[in-house]
Amino acid sequence: MSSQIKHWLILQLLLLTLLNAAYAALKESSEEGEESAGFWRRQAQEQLKERLARTRDYTTDSRRAKNVVILLGDGLSVTTMTAGRILKGQRQGRRGEDSRLAVEQFPFAGLCKTYCVDEQTPDSACTATAYLGGVKTLSGAVGQSASGEPVESLLLWAQKAGKATGVVTTTRVTDASPAGSYAHVPKRVEELEIARQLVEEEPGRNFEVILGGGLGKFRAERRDGKDLLALWREENPDGCFARNMAELRNCSNSAGKVMGIFSDNHMPYHLASHRDQPRLKDMSAAAIKKLAEKAQETGEDHGYVVFIEGGRIDHGHHETRVGYALDEMLEFDAAVETVLKMIDPKETLVVVTADHSHALSMAGYSRRGTSILGMDEQQRDLDGVPYSTLNYAIGKWQSLDKDGKRESPSKTLGPTSYTPSYIRGRKGVHSGEDVAVFAIGPQAHLFGGVMEQNLLPHLMGYAACMGDGLTCCHQDQVPG
Repeated sequence: MSSQIKHWLILQLLLLTLLNAAYAALKESSEEGEESAGFWRRQAQEQLKERLARTRDYTTDSRRAKNVVILLGDGLSVTTMTAGRILKGQRQGRRGEDSRLAVEQFPFAGLCKTYCVDEQTPDSACTATAYLGGVKTLSGAVGQSASGEPVESLLLWAQKAGKATGVVTTTRVTDASPAGSYAHVPKRVEELEIARQLVEEEPGRNFEVILGGGLGKFRAERRDGKDLLALWREENPDGCFARNMAELRNCSNSAGKVMGIFSDNHMPYHLASHRDQPRLKDMSAAAIKKLAEKAQETGEDHGYVVFIEGGRIDHGHHETRVGYALDEMLEFDAAVETVLKMIDPKETLVVVTADHSHALSMAGYSRRGTSILGMDEQQRDLDGVPYSTLNYAIGKWQSLDKDGKRESPSKTLGPTSYTPSYIRGRKGVHSGEDVAVFAIGPQAHLFGGVMEQNLLPHLMGYAACMGDGLTCCHQDQVPG
């Protein structure tokens, strides 16, 4: 056999070997990748095992929650969560759709109805009275019923049960959502009165931790001559007041209460914040650390209850700047992750929910991996004009040319730009669909299914043996 034939046979054999290897790799990829049925069956079985493991302790759950953490994403619609999940994955260099949010670790989830007594689509005041006070009320009302009766909040129930309490928010601490934990006013705009109640009346004056924005409501904007910050310091001589992250860290060594006011108004968006501004996860960690220490100081350790709000998700939506809203949602997600690392789910009930939804849509048939803040150029309307994946029903920007016709928004889409809307309005608006509820910890199984929003604090009161209603400590007790 000539050397040329030998070389030819060797090359043929080598080529056949390479082809077989390539075929085997392709077959393995097909079997193991998303294209194969086996991939999804194995994935589902793994998730089934995970769910069985994390729900096993709840089948006959009689545990009492020593601590309760309620995390509220203001305006956190299901669409916002889906888009935020994708953005989270895309920031990590992946396609994003299969990314996971912190709440996906929670064993139980449900939906709650958000309407007010007088409106189909609610605001943050009537909803706060519902999920913190257990009573639905009129739009704009905080801490009182539709007939004007004062409504006790979950945090007052906690104080009566001997628990340490606190409030954390990225909005003004006198804004509607945090105000629902301590104030009683017919109109949420009465923030000067709300600030006074926070400092001078129960349950606000007993809070161990107050963190957020809104400094002006305590001093500069007041017309009654009161300096509420000076009054707080006078009432809490061993307390610690913080204006930035460094001072908040120093307050961790304080023996007394902590108040941190980090902005004259709402705290700046995370994307526009300065370096020394604490993030929501920083404030959450500081609050839980302080409250846990305070609870132990009593000797009996009755535990704590804290309200934590990612409040600027809502503001990003109102501006119809979905990049801001989704970034704030991921800040909220990071806070949830921080809380889960700090608590023991065997003794702490964690509830994550929203007050209301927003009119954000995720529409069309974008291909996997398309930038969630961008567009798939293949998606076009009947006139052949491309449209973005995310849009608002109502907002201040319609992406129109000089003749008033819709044009492609591709040149202006971005993390901080306006997002297109269908209907012209002064700002983005709330929407009235149900919002999600997630729970982990003692009695978390009660938070499944569809429920009225005002049921939430009653479920938390039941789990932690707080309030005048039925509790897991006194199941024969009949509510008055």
